[in-house]
Amino acid sequence: MSRDCRSSRRALLTTLAAAALPGVSASLRAQQPASWPNKPLRLLVGFPAGGASDVMARLIADKLAQGLGQTVVVDNRPGAAGTLAASLAARAAPDGYTLLLASPTAITLAPTTMVGKINYDPARELVPVSKVASYPLFLIARPGLNVRSVPELLQYARQNPGKLNFGSFGANTSGGLATEMVKLMAGINALHVPYNGSAPALQALMGGSIDVMFDTAVTAIPNVKAGTLRALAVASPRRTSMAPELPTVAESLPGFEADSWNGLMVPAGTPSAVVARLQAEVARLVTLADVKDRFALIGAEAVGSNAANFATFLKEETERYARLVREANLKIE
Repeated sequence: MSRDCRSSRRALLTTLAAAALPGVSASLRAQQPASWPNKPLRLLVGFPAGGASDVMARLIADKLAQGLGQTVVVDNRPGAAGTLAASLAARAAPDGYTLLLASPTAITLAPTTMVGKINYDPARELVPVSKVASYPLFLIARPGLNVRSVPELLQYARQNPGKLNFGSFGANTSGGLATEMVKLMAGINALHVPYNGSAPALQALMGGSIDVMFDTAVTAIPNVKAGTLRALAVASPRRTSMAPELPTVAESLPGFEADSWNGLMVPAGTPSAVVARLQAEVARLVTLADVKDRFALIGAEAVGSNAANFATFLKEETERYARLVREANLKIE
């Protein structure tokens, strides 16, 4: 055996032995493979083709593919409010080739509202890469209610205990929990009527069966512009560019925050350099004019963040909703 062959063999054995030592294997995994990515990536989406999340995922996949030089395939896995896709991502190999377009229900709400119904731990088995988009929620009312602001709404609720009906597009959704948050923070006695989706809730609102609801921009704004519904406030912590004249709920209830969002996550154990590269690509794509314009069509604002900030956001939101469920004594099925 030549000296070069013996040297190569010794180097290989040394590397393998080092990888078997505690702590060293994790260090090796943290190094980005020099060839990454050398095959197509998969982007898991927890909702059906054609919806807002799917439209966003396909745009993100296209822009990531341009930046990474590899195809990014959108893999729709609808079911259980997005938790099926999250479960698949949590179980996937942490090699940088499986991505998740994450949403609140599967990541920050499920640990509290779906206890015993999910088989993964978002905080331990998924790693945040970056926030991608925010969906401002609008508090809208039927015009016949004759209130024009959050203070007027709360005054009406206090003067008419038990008569105000809040609708929502689901009890364990961001809109449903925003409703419960208003009731808790304002100390009002109002009825929460959850519906199976935004469309039936909107029909009930326009038909007068319910009085107010939180809804996304893509359905709320057209109805407000048409005069069939009235916008009272936005649930974001800051005013939104979609309706800059509209106040926030927090201006009347300090500390209130109830946006919906999407973000990019990967399986725990994915090399840190891969996470950093993906975060850089998201930071690039959310600044593109065509991305902002197409996001706006589905009621979203393009936003980016670093992995640490996204992780902090997820932790705080999970804790906020857990506290809400506990303090309001919610029983969500």
